[in-house]
Amino acid sequence: MNDEVSDGGLRSSGGERLPRLENWRTAQDFAKETMRRAILRGDLPGGTRLIQADLAAQLGVSTTPVREALRDLAAAGLIRLDRNRGGVVRELNWQEMEEIREIQEQLTPLAIASAIEAVTDDDLREAEALSRQMEEETDPATWVDLNLHFHFLFYQAAGGGRLSAILKSLEEGSTLYVAQAQRWHPEIRRRANEDHKALVAAFRKRDADKAIAALAGHAAISIDTTEEERLSAGESAAPKRRAGKRAPTTRDAASKGR
Repeated sequence: MNDEVSDGGLRSSGGERLPRLENWRTAQDFAKETMRRAILRGDLPGGTRLIQADLAAQLGVSTTPVREALRDLAAAGLIRLDRNRGGVVRELNWQEMEEIREIQEQLTPLAIASAIEAVTDDDLREAEALSRQMEEETDPATWVDLNLHFHFLFYQAAGGGRLSAILKSLEEGSTLYVAQAQRWHPEIRRRANEDHKALVAAFRKRDADKAIAALAGHAAISIDTTEEERLSAGESAAPKRRAGKRAPTTRDAASKGR
């Protein structure tokens, strides 16, 4: 029932209210971005069930935009759809992140070789502006979005072809891990910001070797964690199921938020 639903799991850990629907182009965009940011902030952790009716009530929209938003989130790799017209937030798999990093390490030098001469002064000014924003940003979800935009600038300068598309997909696929790593170690964000400045400086000098070096360490920030932390994340994201137990739901999160 509606009186059992609040914005608990979709409210940031800092207590901010939900964004206003009228600030978004469509209800689908509003639902998708509100859920996406809650997932990246950790307010909807791995294993959380996303029930269409509950989400629609929390967001103040019909189930249709919620259903479409869930499909978008599944396509982005943030959730898995289930048979009950809902979804489950993806649990972290650090082996997957290590695989992403290994592929990035092989492909990034190719992209830099293509982009180093093609990047424009306007691109670099925009990258510097994004870098300054990231230095001041404290919200993990917003920082991840800025980080994606920052890297996409350079991938686009590489020509916007298949290589660019692959690297963009890998960058998007690592967002959950980057956000989680920040929650464990806030200094990771500072280190990443330093890498961003070094990358822009290398591109200004058209120095491909320094640009590659800046990104070599940068790709590892999201898995620079201890085995204990990874196990802890796995246990919290995928609690051991006991007989009669079910996965947490958005309704559970809402109850806790009261």
